[in-house]
Amino acid sequence: MELLNTEIESSFDAVDMLVRTAIRLLEEEVKELSQSQLFNINFMLREILNNAVEHGNHFENEKKVMCHIEYEAHQLTFRVRDEGKGIHLEDIPLMHEPKDLLRQRNRGHETIREMAFEVYIDQTEVTVILKI
Repeated sequence: MELLNTEIESSFDAVDMLVRTAIRLLEEEVKELSQSQLFNINFMLREILNNAVEHGNHFENEKKVMCHIEYEAHQLTFRVRDEGKGIHLEDIPLMHEPKDLLRQRNRGHETIREMAFEVYIDQTEVTVILKI
């Protein structure tokens, strides 16, 4: 079941409005989600949408960020796509040492994975899956 299929301009304000809308929809449509899962989804969506705005589209308002959310068979799938040049998984720095946890940037991907999300990156599209 498709829950959301939309695009936004490349701004953090647009991300905030989209995430608020998505969380409300999830609360209404996917009753089995816990408050903890909703918190994690909120964090994850903000992270990947903000990355698309900042690193993908470089805050260029004419470039759009697309967001698609669907729910099927106890699985939520989130797809976010930007109009940037794309990224490769091997370009994302990993956290190998305790000091890496304190760095201010480049923590999102691993943090999302540690929250029990599956993350797939294909150039300009990030797919995140949560099994419920």
